[in-house]
Amino acid sequence: MSRANEKFWNECSTIAKRVGARYPELVAAQCSLESSFGKAVSGKHNYAGLKGDGSTVSTKEFYDGQWVTIKAGFIDFPSLTACIEYLVTRWYKDYKQFKGINNASNRYTAAQMLKDQGYATDPTYPAKLSRLMRQYAPDDTKPMIGPKKRPQQFGFKKGDSHLIVNDISETMKAFSFEGQLLWEVPCLARGQYSDFEFKIQRSDTPPGLYKFGTIYKDYERVGNNPSYDRTLMSYGWYSFDMIELENQETGNGRAGIMLHGGGSALGWPGAWAPNQALIPTYGCCRARNIDLRDKVLPLTKKGTVFLSVFQEG
Repeated sequence: MSRANEKFWNECSTIAKRVGARYPELVAAQCSLESSFGKAVSGKHNYAGLKGDGSTVSTKEFYDGQWVTIKAGFIDFPSLTACIEYLVTRWYKDYKQFKGINNASNRYTAAQMLKDQGYATDPTYPAKLSRLMRQYAPDDTKPMIGPKKRPQQFGFKKGDSHLIVNDISETMKAFSFEGQLLWEVPCLARGQYSDFEFKIQRSDTPPGLYKFGTIYKDYERVGNNPSYDRTLMSYGWYSFDMIELENQETGNGRAGIMLHGGGSALGWPGAWAPNQALIPTYGCCRARNIDLRDKVLPLTKKGTVFLSVFQEG
C-alpha cells in the first residue's frame, strides 16, 4: 500500500462522507479503481469513469461474454470534489426514479447494487471494489462460520483427504488423513452478492462440510485447445460435485454447488488458461484450472475427498 495511494483513498473517502455517501469507502474504491488511484482519469477530473458529454476516449466494456474496446464520452469536472458530488448525488442518494445504493444494508451489497443497476459492465466489478475496501478500509474483526461436523463422523480413513476453503483468506489447503499439510492454493467461495450472504441464489458458497461426488473431467475429454463452448468457459478444466453433509444446501435453498475452474467473465480462451484469474461464481467454489488438475484430482484417486467451507459471519 503506497503512501500516494493511501492519500488519494483518504481524500476521496473524506469528500464522499461530506457530500452524503453512506459508504464513503466504496466511493474511494470506485475512484481508485476507475482512475488507478488518480493517475489515469477518463475526463478532466473524472476519477469515477462517469460517462456523458465531455472528453471522448477509448474504453473497454464487457459485452456478450468478451471485452471490446469502444469510444465513449466522459464528463469533464472542475475538481475531484465536483466529480464525487455528482457520483454520490446520482448513484448513492435517491435520484429521480432511481433508488440509491445508500439504501444497501452493507458496503458489499452496495457494491453489487452498482453492478446490478448498470454502473459497470465488468461482471467482476463488485469483487474488485470489495477487495479494495478490505485492503484500504478493513472490516472490524469478522466472525467466521464453518462446519459443525468433521470428516471423522463420515468414515474418514487412511487415503482420504480434507480440503479447507477459507473465503476470508481466499485460499484452499489440503490435509492428509494423518493431518499433514499437503499444499495451499488460491480459491474463492464467492458468489454475486455481499461477503456476508449465502442464503440466496448466486450468493456465497454455504459454509459447512461437503464431500466430492461426480467429477467432470472436461480437460481430458476435449484437450488443451478446444473450440469455444459456453459450459467449458464457465466451469474450466474440471468440476467436482460437492455433496452436502450438513444440510447446508437444501437448508439455504441452494443446489448444484461444485468446486470448478473457468470463469465466463474472462472470455475465451481466457477462461481455459492454466492459471486463469479467479472471479466470483454463482455460488460454487472456484480454483485455478491447473491446480484442479495437478493438485486436487490426484487426491480423488487415493480416497474420498472431504471439503470444508469457511465464510465470513
